[in-house]
Amino acid sequence: MLVLGGGSGGIAMSARMKRLMRAENVAVVEPSEHVTSPMGPNLVVKGSPLLDELDVDKDNLQHKRYPDVFGIGDCTNLPTSKTAAAVAAQSAILNRTIRKILRNEKPDKKYDGYTSCPLITSYNTVILAKFDYNRQSQETFPINQAKERRLMYHMKADVMPHLYWHSILRGLWGGPGPYRKLFHLGMK
Repeated sequence: MLVLGGGSGGIAMSARMKRLMRAENVAVVEPSEHVTSPMGPNLVVKGSPLLDELDVDKDNLQHKRYPDVFGIGDCTNLPTSKTAAAVAAQSAILNRTIRKILRNEKPDKKYDGYTSCPLITSYNTVILAKFDYNRQSQETFPINQAKERRLMYHMKADVMPHLYWHSILRGLWGGPGPYRKLFHLGMK
């Protein structure tokens, strides 16, 4: 069984909402906070012996108690941010892991916790923060991605939606791992 996450669409952070005391009941959100829709376990997981979160091995994404159950995304207990970038990288590892297990071979690829968080810093600049389980930088491009850049804004606004809708959801994008090696000439 493969269980996919519920879909927060981003990092779930608490948001303090202030209701204006007017007839419109407009909500005001403090500028640096992120509001997400209500989240919970997938219906397959909820109420089952799997509990609310899948307790998976952080390296091969296999359930620790039920060896025929695997998980990626929001429904897992992985110690990483729950982002589409993380799911893309997890899917590549999971694909290979399941193929190996079905052939009675030992999985040979490990998920390193890769995730990417585009931090919007102005109307046209973004810092593209990419890191692993150890919070070590996992920059894809051979430039300092910790610096605000218009190029990274276009990555978030123009390239990433296309990647999501046309590649990640179809299982065609397993994250930037191979490109990272290429862009850094294999030195990373």
